[in-house]
Amino acid sequence: MRNRNEIEQIHLSLVNGQRQQMVRQIDEYGLYDIWFDYGCYLKEIYEGLDVWFEYYTDAVQSYHRIKNR
Repeated sequence: MRNRNEIEQIHLSLVNGQRQQMVRQIDEYGLYDIWFDYGCYLKEIYEGLDVWFEYYTDAVQSYHRIKNR
């Protein structure tokens, strides 16, 4: 994981409903690096696969919906 603090800020933007901010942060982080690093981050902080999967899919879907408007 390149920068845990950046990943944490991206996650907090998602959790707080600031999805457009999350998209900007993902673009700054690097679209090709974010998804693996974000998955690792979620696995570290959440025990259940259900919670991890819910946040991960929400982030991916939100990102693509906003970028493809």
